[in-house]
Amino acid sequence: MTPVEMASLAHNISAKLAADTSTFPAPAVAPASLSAAASRLELAYANRMNGAAAKTEFEAADTALDELLLTGAAYVTSLANGNVVIIEASGFTASTNSRKTTVVPAAPNAPKISGNAGALHLTIPAVQGAASYCWIISLGDAAMASVADTHIVLSGAATVIPDGTTREVLRNVLAPGTKVAVQVLAQNTAGKSGFSTPVSFTVGS
Repeated sequence: MTPVEMASLAHNISAKLAADTSTFPAPAVAPASLSAAASRLELAYANRMNGAAAKTEFEAADTALDELLLTGAAYVTSLANGNVVIIEASGFTASTNSRKTTVVPAAPNAPKISGNAGALHLTIPAVQGAASYCWIISLGDAAMASVADTHIVLSGAATVIPDGTTREVLRNVLAPGTKVAVQVLAQNTAGKSGFSTPVSFTVGS
């Protein structure tokens, strides 16, 4: 969303919240404050090219309004409890008409590894519900890795990619002939899956 679009959205939300106090009795952000932040961003956006101070003000105004909108969205989400009519009455757009509980994703399949002395290529199929993946590349045999609550317990020397994707590449990190073991887990806001089966690979020459 552009700054102009964000400001327009904020003005609309402010007007709707102010006009319907029975549905929205205690907004987390006062409608007047939201509208004022939107006007600040509009002015800052128009002046953003007028030197360093104007650019800084634009960035600050953009961040401030974004934070207010996120706070307002959280208030409406909690109040609506999945009711699309209430969400849309606030001026926000509903992404779903029911509340869905995030669940811990399943453990990924064993990774596929390829590469040479210049790069190590790691891939896995996407895991349903995963927001990101945590990769562990152990030197030698697989490190003992487990999940305790939301923390990863690791023993042994390893390289960790904490917020990875289904495809990762390590370039010019490992010398030819180095044996590695790779394992990966899937994660989202609900927690972390167990680790995949480790897969061993020797870096080529």
